Amino acid sequence: MRPVRVGAVRRHALLLVTTLAAAAVLVPIALAPIPKAPPVVEPSPGPPPTIAALYEKVAPTVVQVKITRYDGSVQSSAGAGVIIDEAADIITALHVVGAAKDVSVIFSDGKESKAVVIAVLADNDIAVLRALEPPQTVVPAVLGDGSKVRIGDDALVVGSPFGMTRSLSTGVISGLNRSLQVPGYAKPLTGLIQFDAAANPGNSGGPLFNRNGDVIGIVTAIANPTGFPVFSGLGFAITIDAAGGALGIPVD
Repeated sequence: MRPVRVGAVRRHALLLVTTLAAAAVLVPIALAPIPKAPPVVEPSPGPPPTIAALYEKVAPTVVQVKITRYDGSVQSSAGAGVIIDEAADIITALHVVGAAKDVSVIFSDGKESKAVVIAVLADNDIAVLRALEPPQTVVPAVLGDGSKVRIGDDALVVGSPFGMTRSLSTGVISGLNRSLQVPGYAKPLTGLIQFDAAANPGNSGGPLFNRNGDVIGIVTAIANPTGFPVFSGLGFAITIDAAGGALGIPVD
């Protein structure tokens, strides 16, 4: 029988006690609940810009369209247009420039430039102009998403009604997917946005903005049961999605 070494037993006992003590300390820590991360609070969206601030933002994107007819007569406020890129390409209504011998556009800083038609979408009354001598600073508009337009949304129109350049009118979207037979077109214009912001001669070709300042349509016509060419609360715009066909953008 081998003798037992007392020192060794004590060392083993001490090691066992130390290990158990460490376990006694570690177990409660291992079982302690892990604190949850505080919930992420998303900042609430700020209020939309005021109408005045919105106008200041979008006004530089709008041009006045001036035409010279083949008989030599000049119409200084034939309509309006909206700048769509930094090359100073401009969307307007085809009926504004279709019968013109010469076209000029006047920018928000007062600079006037000759312009040429570079694309048309006749079925949608859309033309694209290119300014030949644009100003050094060109402010293109933001093109919106027509699929997100809803009845009741705010609507803003900027144009040159009766020669009153860069005039603002406000209202709401009154209807969607409207059809309208307009003079000079064999087929009715379809898929139109109806709005009640005031539009008059000189607004044609100008932009219809939403509350964010995005272009959602191009003003094309007004309807008046009396037959007079003045606003009666029924304005119509080609959707910016449809106008995209003249820009080489596929139309759904």
